[in-house]
Amino acid sequence: MAETSQLTERECQVLLLLSQGLSNRQIASALRLSENTVKLHVAAIFRKLDVSSRTEAATTAVRRGIIALG
Repeated sequence: MAETSQLTERECQVLLLLSQGLSNRQIASALRLSENTVKLHVAAIFRKLDVSSRTEAATTAVRRGIIALG
């Protein structure tokens, strides 16, 4: 399993927005990125957290203290 400290600052930003239920298009708009770049960040997040879904990424990130919701 990858260490969560390997997440970049941008990946953490994407992860936070992803965990709030935003689509790739919405994340791209919020962070002023292309949708394709967001897709690459999401793929990297999945790989580094060893998860296979957006929901799993969000719950894993909260459980590990990477992000806090609310």
